[in-house]
Amino acid sequence: MKSLLRFLCVLLFFIPLAFGCQSSKKAATTPKNKEASASAISPERMNAQFYALGLKERMAGNNAKAIVYFEQALDAKSNDHASMYELSDLFARESRIDEALVMMKNAISLASDNTWYKIRIAQIYKFMGDYEAFSDVYRQLLNEHPETTEYYGELSSALMLLEKYDEAIDVFNQIERQIGVNEALSLQKQQIYITLDKPDKATAEIEKLATTFPFEPRYQAILAEIYMKQGQKLKALEAYNKINELDPNDPYIHVSISEYYRQEGDIEKAYEELLLALANPELDIDMKVQVLVFWFEGAEVNPDLKEKAVGIAEVLIQTHPNSPKGYQILGDVLMDNKEYESANDNYLLAIEIDSSNYVLWENLLFTDINLQDFVSLEDHSQRCMNLFPVQPLPYLFNGIGSYQNEKYPEALKSFESGRKFVVNNDNLLGEFYNYTGEVQQKLGNFTASSLAYDKALIINPKNSMVLNNYAYYLSLRGEQLEKALEMAQKATELDPSNNSNIDTYAWVYYKMGRYEDAFRWLEKAINGNDKPSGTIFEHYGDILFRLNRKEEAVEWWQKAKAAGETSDLIDKKIADKMLYE
Repeated sequence: MKSLLRFLCVLLFFIPLAFGCQSSKKAATTPKNKEASASAISPERMNAQFYALGLKERMAGNNAKAIVYFEQALDAKSNDHASMYELSDLFARESRIDEALVMMKNAISLASDNTWYKIRIAQIYKFMGDYEAFSDVYRQLLNEHPETTEYYGELSSALMLLEKYDEAIDVFNQIERQIGVNEALSLQKQQIYITLDKPDKATAEIEKLATTFPFEPRYQAILAEIYMKQGQKLKALEAYNKINELDPNDPYIHVSISEYYRQEGDIEKAYEELLLALANPELDIDMKVQVLVFWFEGAEVNPDLKEKAVGIAEVLIQTHPNSPKGYQILGDVLMDNKEYESANDNYLLAIEIDSSNYVLWENLLFTDINLQDFVSLEDHSQRCMNLFPVQPLPYLFNGIGSYQNEKYPEALKSFESGRKFVVNNDNLLGEFYNYTGEVQQKLGNFTASSLAYDKALIINPKNSMVLNNYAYYLSLRGEQLEKALEMAQKATELDPSNNSNIDTYAWVYYKMGRYEDAFRWLEKAINGNDKPSGTIFEHYGDILFRLNRKEEAVEWWQKAKAAGETSDLIDKKIADKMLYE
């Protein structure tokens, strides 16, 4: 008895408020009073006090302490289903799921009419993946409370997981009878019918939804999509027109109608609807661009299509004047149509709006190249390099611009800087070395030039341009003529219709003193389909002179001068009727 009293005193010392313990001199000195005080605490009171302490610790987040108190509450009163409920929750939080389930089963056996206990055990079953047991609980709950819509929702979700679709449909219909036709219910039933391969019933659910809410254009849109998939195109068009009546400012409706006419092969009507969609400021321009990509994907390029593309770009520019995308699209169309100057203008307008778009800059540089505007190329590429310092292509273009403007040291610097940024692109790296070889040749650094060309050919031994240039410069220098001949021959074999390759091949023969071979090959260039350059005419005259056909040589030198692109000696050759090299 004394040990029990000592335990109670310790307990009362730590929880004086819960136990209502008050000390007094008399109580402290009278053993008989201690025994009376202890025996006065009934099991029910002990249960209530431990339960209260458990709630306090649970609310404070002290789950371990809370579990101890609730277990003590159960020790005091073994049929305390409220403590069982709390313990089940705490066990679940501690991942002691089996113990949580046992506690809830015990609680329900003691209080079978408690709805919250059943909901808790259903949650445990759901967590455990036991959807059969989960659905059984909600069937029982619905028998007891058929008016509670939430229970139908839980049961239907379980039935869906169990793939009991027919029963799920029945549950949804019961909910619908309680709350009326509902979007969520209709869409859920539609998906079930699709799963069950009952397309007619799936469509009927959406038709019912659209009929119930005749002024909701979204439901017409869903119907239109369904009809299109089913091949019921006239019904789809009716739905689209209904949307247009209900909400003429709908940003997507004209996109849909355009697609309808496009599939029907009525391109003119499709184009009209597309322009209406693009003219709607409510439709995001990024969405418009996506529509255009899809609309033109795989379309045959023809004058009519290009004309439409120009019209589309102009509408975009008018509707979104502060966006670069209309100008970019128009620039792309014009560039594809080889209208490089107009394309260049539109790319510049787009860049004024958004200079952070690298693709715009790249397209601009290509138009500069095609326009042979090397001053602009040098300027634009420098601006691009400043904005995108690790993109290699602008360095290549900048070097080409400087090279064409005879700024050879600047060109060399751009080529050497830019190739450091080339990653996993051998073709581009080869171009850097090719142009480096060109510049080094102009600077008189012949060893460096050959080294650059050798590196380019290591990257791509079949680059006919590199083979041709390398061979030509070796022939001009009178160096390694056998190597030059081999490369010139290979370049000609790779690109036999290229007059520049044929000219180089012939010129290497010329430098080797093999004038008949040189004449035979250069005659192919003279008689080929492409119009020869002044350089080819001049070389032809030189070869004829070496073959002692001097009068003919002078005639071809005169043709060379008229064509342009000749050496500085052309006038002296004509005047003196002599070959100068």
